[in-house]
Amino acid sequence: MTVRNEIDVELWEAIQKNYDAENYTGAILDAIFKLTDTIRNKTGLEGDGASLIGQAFGGDDPRIKLNKLQTDSEKDIQKGIQDILRGIYTGIRNPRSHDSMSDDKLSTDAIIVFINYLLRLIDQSKLRFNEEDFLERIFDQYYVKSKEYSDLLVKEIPKRQRANIAIQTILQRDKGDIYALGYFLESLLSQLDSVELSRVYKVVSEELRITTNYVDIRYLLHICPGKHWGSIDEAVRIRTEAILFEDFSKGSYNKTTEQCENYGALATWISEEHLSHFGQLEKWTRKAIEMLNSENANVVSYIDEYFWWKICHVNRSNITPPLKYYFKKGLEDNDEQVISKLKSQICWVEDHPWWDVFKDELKKSIPISKYEEFPF
Repeated sequence: MTVRNEIDVELWEAIQKNYDAENYTGAILDAIFKLTDTIRNKTGLEGDGASLIGQAFGGDDPRIKLNKLQTDSEKDIQKGIQDILRGIYTGIRNPRSHDSMSDDKLSTDAIIVFINYLLRLIDQSKLRFNEEDFLERIFDQYYVKSKEYSDLLVKEIPKRQRANIAIQTILQRDKGDIYALGYFLESLLSQLDSVELSRVYKVVSEELRITTNYVDIRYLLHICPGKHWGSIDEAVRIRTEAILFEDFSKGSYNKTTEQCENYGALATWISEEHLSHFGQLEKWTRKAIEMLNSENANVVSYIDEYFWWKICHVNRSNITPPLKYYFKKGLEDNDEQVISKLKSQICWVEDHPWWDVFKDELKKSIPISKYEEFPF
């Protein structure tokens, strides 16, 4: 018997180096490692040995089902293969890993062919978690837009498959509701490690790299949490921020129709969290103030409606020079509009850092009676 002709190509590639070198014990261990890796990849589990087999094949609702598990015979097959797999680890792998053993070709061929049989059974089996079926639930028109529901769904995803589910959700985003996907990815991405996040944001970067489609930018901006904005490729990030800034700079909002006019709608999808991770915050702040001072009421309304609170919040801990000057000048000039805007930011927050920033101007520029209206 030529073992190469008796087993599948993937298993042969896994054992070939040691087998051709006549390191038969090493070839057996390679085959079992291939078996382990196959089970892990199929289930998303991280375990090893008998523990991995129990998690994958055991219980009333196993992750890997070799059949429908309806008749006693089907249940016996499931349990029997589970026991055989446990034996592969305890009776074949472990002694060879811990003690010095030397296997001959005949024994090695028999073991490897049998492992190939087990791999075929696993390949033909059904999974409790099916990626295609799961994605349909993400794109469901009745998806419950809440953190609680999203967290429950994420718990169902095997750990090893989480990054791939995130990637497929992003690539197939046009199938789902933008708000639902936002909730889902917020929950899912919080469970990924740095390597997995890097994989996901590599895909996001490619999706944004050359697009000029506002719908794509809007979707990706909303469904990818702002706190991970820095994970996007730097060149892509700079380009996307430039597109957003251009739209923002031309923004106007009609209070009567309650709609943006011609430009500005795309930029409204920028969250405070995104803005805090954008480069050139001072540039965004300066432009917002410039627009706030516009003679066009719709431009002023655009800033008031969508950006003023965001701009102030991201400037809270370390206020940029344009905003600092805007408030200082307004206080010195006793500008009621500026004073009102400052009060709306700090008057209910006793420890707001701007109390200290504008302490002198507040006392000098605002009459005592008015200053005393501030709660603190």
